[in-house]
Amino acid sequence: MNTRILPVLLALLFAATGFAQKNRPKFKFGDVKASDFTPTYYSVDSTADAVVLFESGSTQFVGNNKGDISVEFTCHVRTRLLKKNSFDVATVAFSLYVDGRLPQQLEKLEAATYNLEDGKVVVTKLDKGSIFKEKSEGYQTSKFTFPNIKEGSIIEYTFTTSDPGSYRIPTWYYQGNYPRLWSEYEVTIPALLDFAFVKQGYHPYCIDTAMVSYGSLYISDVGETAGPSQTYTWRGNVVKSIWAMENVPALKKEAYITTLRNYIAKIEFQLSTIRYPDVPPKKILRNWMDMADEMLKHESFGAGLSDRNGWLDAELKAVVDENLSSLENAKRIYRYVRDNYTCTDHSAVYRSQSLKKTFQTKKGNVADLNLLLTTIYINKGYDAHPVLLSTRDNGRAMETYPIISKFNYVLSRVLVDTVFFNLDATYNLGFGKLSGECYNGSGRVIDKMPILIDLSPDSLREKNSTIVFISKEKNELKGTVTHNMGYFESAGVRSKLRTTKQEEYFKDIKKGFSQDVEVSNGGIDSVSLLEEPLDCHYDIAFDFKDEPIVYFNPLMALAVKKENPFKAAERFYPVEMPYCIDDTYLFTMEIPDGYKVEELPKSTRVHLNETQGKFEYVIAVAGNLVQMRYRLMINKTLFEPDDYQTLREFYTYVIKKQGEQIVFKKVN
Repeated sequence: MNTRILPVLLALLFAATGFAQKNRPKFKFGDVKASDFTPTYYSVDSTADAVVLFESGSTQFVGNNKGDISVEFTCHVRTRLLKKNSFDVATVAFSLYVDGRLPQQLEKLEAATYNLEDGKVVVTKLDKGSIFKEKSEGYQTSKFTFPNIKEGSIIEYTFTTSDPGSYRIPTWYYQGNYPRLWSEYEVTIPALLDFAFVKQGYHPYCIDTAMVSYGSLYISDVGETAGPSQTYTWRGNVVKSIWAMENVPALKKEAYITTLRNYIAKIEFQLSTIRYPDVPPKKILRNWMDMADEMLKHESFGAGLSDRNGWLDAELKAVVDENLSSLENAKRIYRYVRDNYTCTDHSAVYRSQSLKKTFQTKKGNVADLNLLLTTIYINKGYDAHPVLLSTRDNGRAMETYPIISKFNYVLSRVLVDTVFFNLDATYNLGFGKLSGECYNGSGRVIDKMPILIDLSPDSLREKNSTIVFISKEKNELKGTVTHNMGYFESAGVRSKLRTTKQEEYFKDIKKGFSQDVEVSNGGIDSVSLLEEPLDCHYDIAFDFKDEPIVYFNPLMALAVKKENPFKAAERFYPVEMPYCIDDTYLFTMEIPDGYKVEELPKSTRVHLNETQGKFEYVIAVAGNLVQMRYRLMINKTLFEPDDYQTLREFYTYVIKKQGEQIVFKKVN
């Protein structure tokens, strides 16, 4: 994956000859020709409903009259609407922060629709009066819809925004819902400022270059009184960087991926240092030690965690028992919060209210509840600390830089005797268990020493086992099925059983059989023991209905994956599985009276890249029994695009074997 984090000035060390290697196309607003309407499809994606013909962005720093620097961002986009399904693109909206002394401003907005009529390009410009503006919570949103759109139309808009005093370089996205023929971003930064930048994505750059030149910034300060204004001039090196991509495919959801946010081609920036003349550099991008110290003092995060918090005492008397072990009391505290508090928002880093209010109201967001849990542990003498992480659907957070906006979740980590437990009281989970969403690489303990903890999905192994024994009784086949679930399957079943009776659960199992099978005497053990996986058991009964030839799948309805999850011929992003897999299926069946085994599937053992996975399918007839052992193991969770074809072929083989059947023939 092309992800790099570098100070922008280091780009000079790698300054390429991008301009010499490829002519950079130029685009002018309104320069639309009849020939631009000729293509009926584009090779980047022949099925696309729309194609972005080009988009360009530029950011530069300019002096303003507020005694500071403004960030000017200009965007220019031209898109071809090929089908009606793409008309959503014709509505454009952008929001600017307008409260405070230095509001953002929208400037130079132009938009037009182009249609080809009788061989001529007809232009319909956007009426500025049709721009809808709405203000909410300090932001003003400008929204408009292109006029006179139809299939085949070309739409184009350009605008400039001015952001005084922010020092923020907008992120540039090279991918979206539709393919893009050309996308480029130009950023010019004065040596006053150092930025770190992050490149992400798998699509290659066709231009990636930087140049140094000499520039000036003119800064004036008119002040708030009638006194004379002051003007400052800064002169020095400026670095112009240009990054461009061509023929960028649309971003499409694929199976087994956490979130496309991790893989969208983009470049984003983080201010690291401000270097004003004649003063020491001002460090902006801090390390985790500084950030953790700040978070522990933050009014809506760490403040109050270690206070006496005597308001806890009365209610906790019924929870903590001094006669019990440290581990049992830790479990009782966790169950108390888990079972008595309601989570209102599973995406939050900061508390929405005081710890005491959460304690009183018995509800709050994930930070409210898990920080309260941490407080209770500290109050009872445990060594406990909060943990920051980013969930799988939120995308990965950078481990190098402490950018809090990349995180969206808080856990509690407690030391009991010599063992650390990571806890989340917002879900109906066992002590020391987390939802799969939390396993997104790592978490950061917020303490004086803010260490990383491993929350890799590779650390999880979901073990499922099923044992089936079928015996013959007169003209009927009867069997028992025992299914030992993995923890995550158990969590899903427990969640289902909170709204569904067990009888309904077993009716759904019956529907999964392809043949007519009676399901009876069903039961699920350990439902209330949340630390334990579930055991499901039931009886089955069926017969061959005196058919001369019977085709019978020994996997029946269990452990059968009916289609390959990896359908695409190629894949641009990694395969991300939520955990490692270890599925075992043992099958024993007495051959029915009056039948013989005419044909068996072939036994096989195959490996995925030697040690990354294994598939066993071993079947044989031993006397009057058919016996089979099936096992599927996947020993890693992340497969890069280069490994996709191997993984796809492995699963294709597994699916094929899952569909194979025993042929029973009636004996005369």
